[in-house]
Amino acid sequence: MGKRTTRSSGAVPRQGRRVMPALRRTAKRARAAAGKAHLTVGEVIAAAFETSGGELVDVLAQLTSPQMTRALGRRIVVVG
Repeated sequence: MGKRTTRSSGAVPRQGRRVMPALRRTAKRARAAAGKAHLTVGEVIAAAFETSGGELVDVLAQLTSPQMTRALGRRIVVVG
């Protein structure tokens, strides 16, 4: 591949650009979104209980889901 491309006005140097990987892009957006809303872990767990109707299995599935990880910018691990 040549280092220059020609136009009617003259030679123009080519400029390459590397695309940021999608994983880093989404993590960066998630961190920015998580930085705006200051939530405690207790508030997140309470919200999960409210949305799931109090079912513990559904709460654990919500908290450990990839969507929640992306939304918070952090991964919640439940040990028990």
